[in-house]
Amino acid sequence: MKKIIITAVILSLNTLNQAYAQKKAPATKPVVQQNATKEAKEIEKAKTWITRTVANTLNKANGMAENTNEEAEGKHRPIYTARYMAYKDDAVEVDMDGGMTKKAFEKKWSKDFNCQYAGIGNGYLVSGSDYGFIEVTRCVFIKKIGDAYLFETVITDTEAKINYKRDIKVIPSGNSFLIADVLEYNQ
Repeated sequence: MKKIIITAVILSLNTLNQAYAQKKAPATKPVVQQNATKEAKEIEKAKTWITRTVANTLNKANGMAENTNEEAEGKHRPIYTARYMAYKDDAVEVDMDGGMTKKAFEKKWSKDFNCQYAGIGNGYLVSGSDYGFIEVTRCVFIKKIGDAYLFETVITDTEAKINYKRDIKVIPSGNSFLIADVLEYNQ
């Protein structure tokens, strides 16, 4: 009789331990899900930022949209990192009067950027300075690189019917983002 009671107690304790372990185990799963959900929200926020900011910035620069008073006075938030702007400014001026040679440009920037897709001689985000109304018609998340998010993007000049294929890398900056690199695949 004592053996039956001891066996019943042991079985009861095992059942309680299993129930406790099952109850406790799912607590780790939601943390992973929370992180994935938070990351997905941040990716969606970055995508929305690219889609709106690229189109708004280019359309305002080309007179296709109304500038605010602050923007008209030159007071506007930058959308690029200082490092990318220095790189792109050099790329725009390669082989121009006062600009560096392509070889010097590559020597200076190849450690930080893929100079093959710099868009040498072209303006920021689109090739020409004269363009029509701009829309971002494609913006698909590719991957996360450190803190940065990389998106396959197509910027469309709706009037000239030109699609500019770009991979845009953005980094978080406060409650927003900044463009840290643009790989320009077509001119």
